[in-house]
Amino acid sequence: MEPTQYWDTIYRSKDSGELSWSQRVPSVSLELVGAREGRTSIIDVGAGNSRLVDHLIDDGWNSITLVDLSPTALEEACRRLSERCTGIDLVTGDICRWRASHPFDVWHDRAVFHFLSRSDRIRYVEVASATVQTGGHLVIGAFAPEGPAQCSGLDVTRYSVDGLAEIFQPQFQPVRSLAEVHETPWGVAQAFTWVVLERQ
Repeated sequence: MEPTQYWDTIYRSKDSGELSWSQRVPSVSLELVGAREGRTSIIDVGAGNSRLVDHLIDDGWNSITLVDLSPTALEEACRRLSERCTGIDLVTGDICRWRASHPFDVWHDRAVFHFLSRSDRIRYVEVASATVQTGGHLVIGAFAPEGPAQCSGLDVTRYSVDGLAEIFQPQFQPVRSLAEVHETPWGVAQAFTWVVLERQ
């Protein structure tokens, strides 16, 4: 099955609360993204129907882009936001083959990178490097070495802090890391590795 159809089927077949990655409050993402403090633009890669965007709007970000393979997921997020979806840039497509129309202060990804093949990881780094402006930040979470080997029926690659940060060097340099144990809606613990990287 083609990736867009695969993920769209998942979002069509389950309520948002039944998805393993579901979070009512994405506290780690919010902590690592940080306060807006003069920054204006943020992109959420693999946004799906995450509630991160709700908090970004509340925090005053005025240029928000959501990217996902599933149009159903983005449509659901927009329905939830209602009139607050006006002005949000919704992009359905593969981030590894996307071109931004403007630079971003922050790139956030909690959903995509650990699924990528080696060739797509190379392309992902190229796209992120061309998209995040100098001094901007890449906030990325992926399954940790002790995390699950699969997600939604697909194999994933698991990362240590050093292993994840190294992939993005020398274009990005690490400034912070964090370990998270995410609990799925049915109570299963999933270990994540997070890094914050600065564009050089």
